Order: sequence, then structure tokens, then C-alpha cells
Amino acid sequence: MKDIIGQGLINNSNIAIIELIKNAKDAGSSKVEIVFSHAHAGDPTSTIVVRDHGAGMSLDDIASKWLNIAYSEKRVSARQGRGYYAGEKGIGRFSCDRLGAKLDLYSKRHDTAWTHLEINWADFELDDPAKQISDIELHPAHLGAGEFPREDPSDRPSGTTLVIRSVRETWGETELRKLQKELERFVIDPHGEFKVHFKSNDIKDKNSKLVFDGYIENKLLSRIDEKTIAISSAISSDGTTIRNEIHHLGHVILSYEMDNPYDSLRNIRAKIHYLSQNAKISFKAITGYTSTEYGSVMLFLNGFRVMPYGEPKDDWLQLNERKNQGNSRYLGTRELFGLIEVMDEARAFVPVSSREGLAHNTAFSQLTDDDAFAGAAKHAYLTTLVRTLEKYVVEGMDWDRIAPENEQFSYEDLLASVNAIVKASSKSGAFRKIFIDEPALRKIARQKVEEVKGFVSTLMERVADKSVYELTKSDKRDLKRYVERHEGALAARAEVTEAYREKANIETKRRLFAEAHSSTDAQRITEIQHLIGLWGTRIEDDIRDAMHHLGKGDVDEATRFLEGSFLLIKKINKLSAILTKANFNLMTDSMNLDVFEYVMEYIEEIRSLNSDVGSNVDIAFVNDDATALRLNFSPLEVSMLMDNAISNSMKTSSRHILVKAHSDQRYHYLDVIDDGAPLDPRFAAEDLFKVGITTTNGSGIGLSHVREIAGRLDATTSISSNSIGGSTLRLRWDK
Repeated sequence: MKDIIGQGLINNSNIAIIELIKNAKDAGSSKVEIVFSHAHAGDPTSTIVVRDHGAGMSLDDIASKWLNIAYSEKRVSARQGRGYYAGEKGIGRFSCDRLGAKLDLYSKRHDTAWTHLEINWADFELDDPAKQISDIELHPAHLGAGEFPREDPSDRPSGTTLVIRSVRETWGETELRKLQKELERFVIDPHGEFKVHFKSNDIKDKNSKLVFDGYIENKLLSRIDEKTIAISSAISSDGTTIRNEIHHLGHVILSYEMDNPYDSLRNIRAKIHYLSQNAKISFKAITGYTSTEYGSVMLFLNGFRVMPYGEPKDDWLQLNERKNQGNSRYLGTRELFGLIEVMDEARAFVPVSSREGLAHNTAFSQLTDDDAFAGAAKHAYLTTLVRTLEKYVVEGMDWDRIAPENEQFSYEDLLASVNAIVKASSKSGAFRKIFIDEPALRKIARQKVEEVKGFVSTLMERVADKSVYELTKSDKRDLKRYVERHEGALAARAEVTEAYREKANIETKRRLFAEAHSSTDAQRITEIQHLIGLWGTRIEDDIRDAMHHLGKGDVDEATRFLEGSFLLIKKINKLSAILTKANFNLMTDSMNLDVFEYVMEYIEEIRSLNSDVGSNVDIAFVNDDATALRLNFSPLEVSMLMDNAISNSMKTSSRHILVKAHSDQRYHYLDVIDDGAPLDPRFAAEDLFKVGITTTNGSGIGLSHVREIAGRLDATTSISSNSIGGSTLRLRWDK
């Protein structure tokens, strides 16, 4: 019973810690402290201390309530109309079992002495069907006068301290960073009424300063408003009215009030942001994560995050499904970030016992599910908000997505889209207190007109003296935008551009075919020598650095460099084994295989080697749409191609490298995406593939080698800076 309720229902350690934070807040504490000690290496003395300043418990409370499995003080209080709570099921206490094998609980009410309860969870883990859970005796007792908990020498008037011992999982730097990120997204406290202090005594930087020691902060909430276009909405606490506002870079340009048609929804606040490309850059600067890594529209119930809603791969509002049907007319999870806050005194929303989502009852359907209104003249609440935001962004702001009648972006277009918002918000209901800031709209419209004029002027200057065959990739992309905007006036140019694209593809295939048959074994040997030389140089550098740090007595830093050398030596040994393997000359023999599947296996091997030596570079492979491409290729050559591409990314100080296979209606792609330094603006991207051109203090051979091998695979290559940092090396095949 203990395992089913505890480790069975609370199915990961991060959620267990969050449950204990909820308990602290529900106890009326202004803050909670979480402290890890000796928890980074499976130490038997490891502890996690959770300390609050809440109401605390007396000895009788612990015996009759805390140790009563089904009892929930919060549920009783809620039934009596004493407010809402973050948790009500009474099973959060079993988080202690999830986190550690033993527990020391210390608690004190303002009018009692400290009470201590010691639990060894193994006492309950008996394979005896005759035993009842109540047969295990526990003995809570008062501490002596003036005594305090061993891990908590402070004299608090009230509160609870949980000392979780013999921690079940390792909490190293990686695990703590994941927990920190989870807490930043999980605890929302816009009014500063509750704080979480997060500390580890185990992880220190090179100056012996604790890496984790401070309050959890969601920096995004206070700084993202002025960077985005957003819709904010509030349903009144009595459930009678909805108040909506459109924010443009922090300024309210439209607001209105309407009757609430959702009888099960009340006391809800929502804010959904549209993330333009510039806003995504700001998002990364504020949080340290890209918007796709951080998540999309998140749901909070009584001040705490409800998982998995808004996780990077979770589409609980079916935004991407709708976007795939309407393309650029709709917004998906990659373009939206939002917070939905539900304060639920009436317990209309019911968390499921696994802590993974809410029960799909009437309230949840009215919040999210359009199917609940089949045949009715309205959508679910959040769907309505997203569609309202789309009206303004797509029809009012993105000049290259719309075609107004006068073919000029103007204030009238913007005002028309704003008026349409009010009409689109609901098919029925009374609208009140409508406010449109027309001076602000005129200013926004003028700015957009100037942006369009500037765009067109710059584009004309770029392409004025170029033939169609000289247009760059960015020229063609921007011309495509302009052509779509003014389709009639530029129809002829669009046809020429398309003709150029087809001819260029034919010429590319001819050139690559010729190059594929002109390559010699001597050339390939030179390329292999370059690769081994590259690895050898890095080994020399690592060993030199290791010796330097050993001379200074810094063994840990020296070990890190030696581990890097070990990885490269293993790769050289593997290459040597491949080259000498009898009856399998990978330099000249080809095999007909799925090249993406081969790359996936090769990346997994690199990941395994990285794991063996503790590399700080994370390399991953994804193929979300399971695209496949069978080619005749030399496995050694493809391995060399990937090594050169990854080496190029690592030289730019990348910490994360993603190799991604995907396809569309015309092409197959293999992208190597990193988060290192962007491309050097002094060089055209195309020049980086030339022998001798380097921006990373290398030999200038790596990318040239990538292009040579790609040519033999009948692929084209390109490289570009990412808008959020780093660069993308792309291989592309025609279907």
C-alpha cells in the first residue's frame, strides 16, 4: 500500500519535491528552503532538507492527521469554505518515501514544543499478506526543552522541517539544473507572497563558491511583456464577466468586456504571447532557453504548474494540428507562450492521482475542448483567446501574410483587424466597455509602413544589378515574400525565378555527378590524413593543457583534458580497425543503406563515447517524421563527413549539437544544428566551403571535405547562422 500510494503515484523525483513545496505553501509559509547535502554521489549520509515557516503540527496532528493515509486537512478546509489549496489528496507526504529511504520529521506549532517523528520506509516493505499497514509502530515524541532539529538550529515560532535521508537518486549538477529549470517553470508567484530557496552544498565552481544557492525566480514574467504582442484575459471570481486586452509591446491598444458564456469557469487569468523572431531572441536572452525548449502555453492550478501541459512536446490545445491545416494563417506552439492561472475554490478542476494532468470533466472541456461545443455558436475559452490573438497578428500585423484591397499596408487595415477581433471573440453575448487606442494604432501602422518601405527599398538595391542566376538564397526568399504580397505586378518575375530554380537544380546535379566520378583514392587518403591530423592536434593540445594543470596541482582540470584525449584516441583506433579490416575496403566499396539510419547509429556511438569520458558537449539525433533515404555510399566517408561537421561545431564552443533528419514535399534534409558562435560576418557563407578559409583557427579543410563527400552523395550543402545563436550546416537531397 505504501509503495502504491508513494513511489507508484508520485512517478518522478522532481514532482516529489514540488509536492513538498506545495505542502509548505498550503501550511501558510512565506518561503520554503530546499537543501541538498552529500547527494551528488550516492553517499549513505546524503540528505535533502525541506524547511518551511508555516503553521506547523503538534504531536497530536502528526499522530492523527499526518500519519492517517487518507486524511487531508486541506480537503476538509476546502469543504468548509476556507479557501483553495495547491494539493488536496493527502498523498504529498509520500514524496518523502519517493526521495529517500528514511525520514526525520520535525514540526512545531506556535503553542507547542518541537515534535520529532522518525520513519524507516523499509519497515513497511514486508512481503507478508497478513500484515496491516497499521501494524508498524511509529513513535512521534516531543523534543526536550530548548532542543531544535539537528539540521535546523534556528528558533522558529512554528514550521516543519523534513530531513530525508539515504537519498534514493543521485543529485549531481545535471539533475539539479533540470530541477532548477522545472521549479522556475512550476512556481508562479507574481505578487511575491511565496519564495523557494534552492541550495546544494555539494556543487561548487572553480572559486569554491556554491553553484546552487539562491531563490528560484521566473525572470520571464516581468520582462517578456514589452517584447511581444499578447492577449490577456480574466474571468471574474463570480464567473459573470470576461475582460480581454490586446497588448502591443506592453501597451494596451484594445480592451473590452463581455458576458461569460462558460458556466463552469471562474476566477481565471490568462496571458498568451505571440513570439515573433525578435521576441524569440529576447526569450532566449531572458531565460537561457529557446522558447521551444522552455515550453508553450502552461496551466497553473492554485499557484502551481499542472504537468504536462505546455511541455515542449505537449500540444494540449491542439495548436499544431490546427496550424498544419491552415499554414501561416494560424499560430502553433513554436509561436506562442502563455500562462493560464486557475484559482479554484469550488474544486471544479480535479488533478488526477498520477500528478499528470487534470480530469477531463466539464470545466476542463469548457477551458480547452472545442468538441464540447459542437453545434453551438462558441469555442472553448482558450481556443477563443488564441483565435483573437491570431486576428490581430496575422491579419493586422504581418504585412507579408495579407493582401489589403488598396495593396498598401495602412491604419485602415490594422483598425479593420482590431474591429474583427471583437466580432470574432464570440458569436453571441453583450460587449461592454470597448476601448480602442486609435492614436497608438496609427503610430503602429506608420511604423509598419516604414518597415515595409525599408524592406522593399533594401531588396531593390540588393537585386537591382543582379541577373536571376546571381540571386542569393536570401534574395530569393525575400523576393518570394514580395511576390506573394504583390502577386499580379510581379507574376512575370516569379516565373523567371521558378525557371532559374529548376535550371539551377539540373546544373547542380550535373556538377555533383561529374565530381563524384573524378574523386580518386589518393584524394580520399588525403582527406583521411586530414581527419587523423585534426584529432592528433587536439590530443596534443589536451595533453599539454593537462600537464599544465598538473603542474599547478589542479588534478580535476587535468583529468578533464585527459578524458577528452581518451575519446579521440578511441576514435582513431576505431578508424584504424575499419581501414585494416579484411575484405571490406570502406574507402572504395559502397553499400546501399538508409543513410539517415546509419547517421543515427553513428551519432549514438559518439554519444556513448562522450558518456564514457564525461564530455560536456551534448550530441543528439532526431528524425521525428521517420524520413528515410536509401543511397549507395561508403560508410567510412559518411562517418568522416559527420566527424568534420561535428568538429566544426565544437570549434565554435557549442555545448549542444543536434543532428536532425527531416523532409518536405520536395527535399530530404540532414541538418547539423549547434548553439556555438554564429558565422563570421566577414565571410560569405559560401566561401566557408573553400579550402583554406577558416574562422575557427583550424586548417580550412573540414567544411571543404564535407562538401566533397556530400557531392559524392548527390547532396547540396549550405551553412547559415541561427536566429537564436549558433549555426546550421545543411545537406539537401532532391526527392
